[in-house]
Amino acid sequence: MQRTPSDETCIEKFKPDFHHAEYKTSVDVIGKHISGLLLIKYMPDRSTRIVFTNEMGLSFFDFGFLPDSGFIVYHIVQQMNKPALIKTLRRDFELIMFRNMDHTKSYNLGDSGLVYHAYPQTSGINYYITDDQCRELVKMQRSSNKKPIMEAVIYKGLPGDSPDSVSIRHLNFNFLISLKKIIPLAAQ
Repeated sequence: MQRTPSDETCIEKFKPDFHHAEYKTSVDVIGKHISGLLLIKYMPDRSTRIVFTNEMGLSFFDFGFLPDSGFIVYHIVQQMNKPALIKTLRRDFELIMFRNMDHTKSYNLGDSGLVYHAYPQTSGINYYITDDQCRELVKMQRSSNKKPIMEAVIYKGLPGDSPDSVSIRHLNFNFLISLKKIIPLAAQ
């Protein structure tokens, strides 16, 4: 791969708008399955809240992403209250929301028609992978210093809208999150 200077305007145009989005959610992790609704909403204080509930209204977790890269766990069920799981979910959602992107440390790597837009993190690197003309966001990856550990794909709807669906797949253990946008019915 050839290292080239970063082009921050390329990636910014793919940033999804999660202003207020509702998703039917399916989570498969190590032989267990849960499903429900995932709500993502920008708040008046410029933070972003992510709440995952089952269809009956029981909240699995309620996370807050603060404007200054801070993070708050407002609520999480006891069975999910594991530091490693919270850290994994935080990093997954930060990747798909395009958070913690320090353009001063970013760089690009080119390989066979793809450009890997690299954003170093405290541990590992977030990659936003585009075609070489920057017309399409192919996928996103979170990698350790040695290999990819997670991939995410955003299936975009209309420009300036939240994605139609999102797929998050971990490569080092069996963990898959699938989000499908809920589109409100028109008034009859």
